[in-house]
Amino acid sequence: MSFLRSLPATRSPVWTLLGSLVLLGTLGATFLFSGRRVGPTAITHGQGGSVTPGAFGSLGTLTERMGESRFDLHYARIRGEERDLSLEEVRGRLTESQASWELDAPSARRAEQGIWAMDAPVAIRGLDLGGRVLGQGEILGEGEALRWEKGVWRGLAPLTWESTEGRGKGRWHLPAGWRRDSEGVLLVDHGPVVWEAAPGGSILRLESQRLSLGPAFLTGRMYEVRAQLTEGRLQAPMAEFTPDRVRWAAPLHFDHMEGWSGEADGGNAPRPAPGAGVERLEFMKFRGSRATPAGPERIQAEGARWTPAGFRLEGSVAWDQPLEGQRLKLQAPVVLMREGPGEDLPADLPVGIGRAEGHPVLSWGSRSLTGPRMEADRARRTWTIQGPVLGRAEEGTFQARSGSGNPSAWSFEGPVTLSLSKGGELRGLRLAWEGTTWTMTGRPATWSRLRERLSGHRIVRRGENILFPEGLSAALSTSEGDLSLQADRGERSEGSLLVEGHVDCQGRGWRLRADRLRAELGPGRTVLKVQAKGRVSLQGNLGEGRGDSLELEIAGRKVNWSGRVHGYAETQPW
Repeated sequence: MSFLRSLPATRSPVWTLLGSLVLLGTLGATFLFSGRRVGPTAITHGQGGSVTPGAFGSLGTLTERMGESRFDLHYARIRGEERDLSLEEVRGRLTESQASWELDAPSARRAEQGIWAMDAPVAIRGLDLGGRVLGQGEILGEGEALRWEKGVWRGLAPLTWESTEGRGKGRWHLPAGWRRDSEGVLLVDHGPVVWEAAPGGSILRLESQRLSLGPAFLTGRMYEVRAQLTEGRLQAPMAEFTPDRVRWAAPLHFDHMEGWSGEADGGNAPRPAPGAGVERLEFMKFRGSRATPAGPERIQAEGARWTPAGFRLEGSVAWDQPLEGQRLKLQAPVVLMREGPGEDLPADLPVGIGRAEGHPVLSWGSRSLTGPRMEADRARRTWTIQGPVLGRAEEGTFQARSGSGNPSAWSFEGPVTLSLSKGGELRGLRLAWEGTTWTMTGRPATWSRLRERLSGHRIVRRGENILFPEGLSAALSTSEGDLSLQADRGERSEGSLLVEGHVDCQGRGWRLRADRLRAELGPGRTVLKVQAKGRVSLQGNLGEGRGDSLELEIAGRKVNWSGRVHGYAETQPW
């Protein structure tokens, strides 16, 4: 009672203050606890669950289930009812059988059970079951960007996705309207869809107007495809993806950075290991051409392979180039053209060099060359040919150990054997072929034909004539036996042999010296007559003497001198 007597009077202002404090505390506690839900609210699609009408709360989780998929949405704030929920500061996680997806968005709405819409900007991450990041992307802008409808994702705004693992490694740009169905298939009905490949492969970029790609991009199709390659571009009506290959449907068109363009009856690209770049494109019935100042250049093959290293052409390869008003044509089973480093082509093939294998044939006009292997320096337009080399022209055919040059000037290393089309054979250690001129050198080089053999250090066949500009030794046939001849130079034409400079000619029992001599040939390619001029001297059984000129008829052993003559001879009486 003493305690009660010590309290202030009932009208004291202290009681008024205490009452106000109690009222404010009660109102505050009521507001605080009515705005907070303790623990998550779980809604399982197809099995009921509820949210109190007019709910308002914070720091919770909602869960949707669809088959084996589970969609958890963590939020900072929630408003709404069972069929109309709004979430703010949302972090979503979709868990599937093979992967999971994390999504961050400023807000999300649930119009009905199993349907959620998320507002931009949205950040997405893909993870495997072990938690390793497979890729990440974002949808920028404002407003509704992404919708989840009972397991189906619908992109209401463009998505940029960076794939860091797997077959689709690179950056994807998906337009508004893209879909990902409950089976994990990515669908786009109206493009363009753009894929920028990771560095290191032949394909830099793909653009498609429609696509349907399975999980992890293992299978599917892309339609109206354009590809940017390291060395050019290609386009096709469709690209079909399998776990092992990408198949390009016909007609396939391509453009190469070196000016080539053409088409193929389809193609494919073996798919690399996950995370690696595409290294190879293969074409069937390959046909290409390019313009040059001299005219069009064309190439075709049954099959072609295009890698960062260059081109591999196989099967009836035909490479047709302009050449001084003619066409230079290479035909081979296999042609390799290196354009950069890479293991697809032989390590000993340098950059800028083309190689033809399998006994290729190089032809221009009526001329051709063949050998086991040829190499071409495409910048210099020069060739080397591995032996044995076989050559053919209107003038004749030849064999050599190896060759090099260009269609205007060739050089062949010997031993070389040249068979002339009108008879005769040239042999030597080296053959130079320029236009219609053939130059054979050796120690010595020889020219032989029925009943005649000529040799010299250098033999030149020009047109129908054969020249010996650096010395000549000859063995000719006559009616009375062989005739030998030596001179500083000579020229063999169809009906005669002309020699000059220190001429020394020997027949049966006689010897003739002169500055100039002509041997006329008759039937059977035998020597009928010898005409000598300039400081002529004769010794032997035909007489002896010196003079300005002499004519010797072999069959009759008749000698006719002219000009100033000194000497003697035996003559027959009339």
